[in-house]
Amino acid sequence: MITTVTLNAAVDKIYTVAGFGLNAVHRIEGGLTVPGGKGVNAARVIRTLGQPVRATGFVAGHTGRLLIDGLSTEGVSADFIETAYGETRLAITVLDPAARTQTELIESGPTVGPLELAALRRKIATLAEDSAWVVLSGSLPPGCPPDLYAELCTLAKERGARVALDASGEALRLGLRGKPDLVKPNEDEAARFAGIDATRPDAAEAAASQLLEAGAQLAVISLGARGALAVTRDARYRVSLPDADIVSALGSGDAMVAGLVSGAVAGLELPAMLRQGAACGTAAALHAMAGKIELQDVECLKQGITVTLV
Repeated sequence: MITTVTLNAAVDKIYTVAGFGLNAVHRIEGGLTVPGGKGVNAARVIRTLGQPVRATGFVAGHTGRLLIDGLSTEGVSADFIETAYGETRLAITVLDPAARTQTELIESGPTVGPLELAALRRKIATLAEDSAWVVLSGSLPPGCPPDLYAELCTLAKERGARVALDASGEALRLGLRGKPDLVKPNEDEAARFAGIDATRPDAAEAAASQLLEAGAQLAVISLGARGALAVTRDARYRVSLPDADIVSALGSGDAMVAGLVSGAVAGLELPAMLRQGAACGTAAALHAMAGKIELQDVECLKQGITVTLV
């Protein structure tokens, strides 16, 4: 079992609008409304890959119920904690295929109180007992202590689960104190963590070293179309991608985490894990919907992905 944790879940609304512009009226045809948030996206991919998965975290209000209903429709097991007040946020994405732009409007999540935090700690302690991996993803909603991911990481690891952390900013910096088995920032997030200029030629390498020093066992830094860099204390790998007709990068990083963790559960060696993670991330970018992959795309993309020990 893989458990994904999304503390700041969302309902995604994805609109495709050719010629999108400000101060204009745009009539939407065929928009998508789906459960979202980084861990939810990862759960969707993990299920497609055939691994047992459940999603947990916080939901609130009518939008939260919409998210739970959507996961049920997709066949993803959901075990969320409902907060007393507020609404699960909406995350609106406008894709303009003509201009090749992606505009995102993201609400703040509901405020989490002490009782809900206590319930979360109990939930993670229980679910980690039968989880091979616990995936902690995304931003922290208002009311959460900034070091919450470190605490949850420690809770899960004490109960035998391995932990993946996909966060940024303070949540990543403090979360590393829990010594996660895997972290997966993108290059900008990694550079900000390390306090270095992302345009430096060696930015990813320098940031990866700092991530390991701070507690990560494996750091995978996604580099967009340039692939990824993966570093452990013993090895360093470069991942190169084939050309692909990208529709939206929304959720690609989440799909990459899902591919990496699913590969680990399946017993793949690290190079094969990296190949699967990169294939899932790229396959997700072929769709407007975050966390949507087709298995035939993943298998096809794997053939063009190279993983090189450097």
